[in-house]
Parts: sequence; structure tokens; C-alpha cells
Amino acid sequence: MATHSKRMKLDEVSSLHNFLQWCDGVGLELNHNKVYVSSEGTVADYGMLAKEDVEEGEVLFTIPRSVLLHQGTSKVSERLEQGKELLESSSGWVPLLLALLYEYTCPESTWAPYLSLWTDFSSLDQPLFWSTEERLSLLRGTGIPKAVERDLANIEREYSTVVLPFISKHADLWNPSTHTLQLYTRLVAFVMAYSFQEPLEEEEDGDDDDEEEEEKAPNLPMMVPMADMLNHVSNHNANLEYTPECLKMVCVRPIRKGQEVFNTYGQMANWQLLHMYGFTEPYPSNCNDTADIPLANLYTAATQGIQSDHDRQLVEEKRALILEMMGEKATIIFGKQGCLTDMELHTTLKGSTVAQSSWGRP
Repeated sequence: MATHSKRMKLDEVSSLHNFLQWCDGVGLELNHNKVYVSSEGTVADYGMLAKEDVEEGEVLFTIPRSVLLHQGTSKVSERLEQGKELLESSSGWVPLLLALLYEYTCPESTWAPYLSLWTDFSSLDQPLFWSTEERLSLLRGTGIPKAVERDLANIEREYSTVVLPFISKHADLWNPSTHTLQLYTRLVAFVMAYSFQEPLEEEEDGDDDDEEEEEKAPNLPMMVPMADMLNHVSNHNANLEYTPECLKMVCVRPIRKGQEVFNTYGQMANWQLLHMYGFTEPYPSNCNDTADIPLANLYTAATQGIQSDHDRQLVEEKRALILEMMGEKATIIFGKQGCLTDMELHTTLKGSTVAQSSWGRP
């Protein structure tokens, strides 16, 4: 029997039942013979459990592309397309977030049974919603407090300069008193924790291999009902596959009856998991932790103990050259198997150890 803390409340039972009925109605096919969705016996609010043994290669569920929620499928897609030049931002997420603002607050939304699983998004617990004191005291040395500060500043700037002017011009679809900065922030966290990005297709080698092609931007995030209910472990037993017609969750390792079905969010360090999703996965389950050393820290260490202005200027010139080649936010990253950014490390060492004579100094 489930413990009291894990027993589903009546409203949770109703929301989950409505969601599963909606899945049947929109053609999202769950392999009812092998798996089921529950909040009992799972590691988080919702999850998927094996009803019977599942073998590698078996499809757990299939999602038609029409069920995916993004700016192209939302009821407001035409309005977003017409105003796309006004919705450009550093994150690239504004069109999706505007679609979510509309669909989440529209009772007649096609995705209402799906979105109702996250009542006011109160279950979101990323550091984005912690107090400043909690972040500084509990996460000191992880880099998360600074990352969250940047996130909050970017969200507020994006909302005030891009979102608010747009929704004010389209009062028939959005309302600033309903679609507030607070809700927008919650939806950013929702996208951060639950969205998926389809991998770019690998192009076949052409005849002009010598010509440098412009690197393609990654696909924009989208919400994938059912797939986002699966929890994460590094040693996962299921994986989402993409086809032109649908998305499929496929078993990649045998799953025994009663075991939870786990997807993976990628090979991520624990600070990344905590920042984006609000949880960590202890070692040895997660061996992807890293030590990130920003170039700014190396510069600080290099200038300690310098006595003369001449030596300080030399270090500053070397720093300027390295930053010119690598960028202000360059970081050297070390993982369990060694350095993960060999090029950055080589460039830094070469630039910082170059002979004084090479700089044209006496």
C-alpha cells in the first residue's frame, strides 16, 4: 500500500483520469498491456510503471505530431507567425511561451486535460523559485546562484520588452492582468524542466565537403504530452524516437514488472539537473559531474602575487588575446575522464605561457 504522502488526492486522480481519456481521444496510443501511468510507486509526482515485463525494442507509447504543443500547433499560431519579427529574443522561447500562456488559461484549449496536470505549477521546485538567501547558502560554489540571477534578469527583460508589448496589442487573445510576469516565469520553468528538443537531422556528405557550411541552430523546444511524465536517470531504460509522423517511446533495456520506466534528459552534471529540473542524481548513478573553471578565475589566480606594473600588463595582454579567441564566457571543463574542452585548455595554456619576447616587449 502506498504511504500517506504518496497517496493520490481525489483531484489528482480526476486530472490523471481526464488526461488519459484525452490521450485516447487524440490518438496518443499507450501500450496498456505493458505499462501504466501513476503517482504511486514512482520517484516523483507522476511516472510510468511496468505492468508486465517489457523487452528491449518494445514501444511503450506513440504520440502523433498533431498532439505536440508548440507555437505551430497552438490556436494562436497564425497570430504568432504574423508577429514573429516582434518576438525575437535571446532565448528564442517567446513564441512557445505565448502559446502556453494562451492555452494554459483557455478553458476550451485542446490541451486543457494535459495542462491541468500542473495546477498553478506549484510543484515546480527549481532554484529559480528559492529565496536568494537559500540559493546563496545552500548552493555556494556551484555556479547556480549566478545562473539563476541571469535567468531572472533575462525573464524580466524578455517579458517587459517583448511579451508585454505584444500581448497588449492583441487583447483579444492575451490579457496583461492574467498573463503576468509571475505566470510567465512559471512557464519558463515548465519549459525548462519538461520540454523536448528534436535532434537535428544528420545531413549526408555532399560534394562540396571543403566548403564551410553555416552551423544550423538547434530546433526550438516543444511540449510532448506523456513523454514528459517519465522521470530521469542516467542509466535509463527507455528513449524517445522521432519519425516524420509521430514520436515513440521505446524500451532500450529490459524492464521487469513493477519497475519504473525512465527516460533520460541527457548526460548532465548534477548542478545542471538541479538548475533546470530541481533534483540531483547521486554518484555512482550519475557519473557526469564536472568541475567548471571560468577563464575569469584563471586570470584572478594569475594576477595574485604580481609586484610590478610591467608583469601585470603582460598578464592583461595575454588575457585579452585569449578572450579574443575564446569569448568572455569561455570555461574549461573537467569530467571524470579528464578535460572535456581540450581546445579551450590548449588555447589557454598556449596563450598564457607564450614567451615574453613573442609579445614584442624589451
